[in-house]
Amino acid sequence: MRRSARRTRSCASASCGRETRPLKPPSISAFTLKVVAIVAMTCNHAAYLFDGVMPAPLLFVFYAVGGLTFPIMAFLLVEGYRHTSSLRRYAGRLLVFALVSQVPYWLFLAHTGNVLFTLLISLFALYLYDAMQSRPLFWLAFAGLVLLSAVCDWGVFGPIMVLMMRTVPDERLRIVYPIVLVMLASGIPQLLEFLATRDLMTLSFALYALLGSAADMPLLMAYDGRRGRPMKWFFYAYYPAHIAVLGLVAMGMGANLPLPPW
Repeated sequence: MRRSARRTRSCASASCGRETRPLKPPSISAFTLKVVAIVAMTCNHAAYLFDGVMPAPLLFVFYAVGGLTFPIMAFLLVEGYRHTSSLRRYAGRLLVFALVSQVPYWLFLAHTGNVLFTLLISLFALYLYDAMQSRPLFWLAFAGLVLLSAVCDWGVFGPIMVLMMRTVPDERLRIVYPIVLVMLASGIPQLLEFLATRDLMTLSFALYALLGSAADMPLLMAYDGRRGRPMKWFFYAYYPAHIAVLGLVAMGMGANLPLPPW
């Protein structure tokens, strides 16, 4: 009995030869976030273009996944602004690919500005925040940029979310606040409208803002500052290419596409 007790105490103190290590929180690089954003964006556009063809349960899933897209884009824009070696070249890339992407975007998705214009406007807002010494003048200029973004994808939420991710002091709250803003200002009203009308498309938009955007919180909080594999040119090229491919497939299947703006 004494030997057994000694062996038990020894096993407990040495963990039976196994070393116990604390669990490390998961870490995510910018490359991983970009991959998630690309997959989510593709799901969102596929759900929109194949509405009426895609089964309703799958449509809801695709829209919910699609909600991951813009908060990640906004977060990575702020990171890019902080670390870019040339703000002019960064803005130039956004402008060139925004113009290129506008053609398939108008033809197949919507007659507003695409999300790259939203990001470009938001980037300019970040620049003005740091460059302008007069805060009243900045807020006046920012209000103008927000109004300009109203005719682009993600509307007025875009620059506001980006600025919050740049200016909120607490690292976790700068992620939480912008996403909660989307949930309260878009997701909850859409959900209430669905409960009143039972319109399934409205439910899709509610899931987009509530589930998709909320799922970004743990992802963005796990970001560890690593760049990971470089893929900026792939993302820029993928954006117009996937819209064109999905749009042509949808057209071939007889899907309802937006009427020409003219």
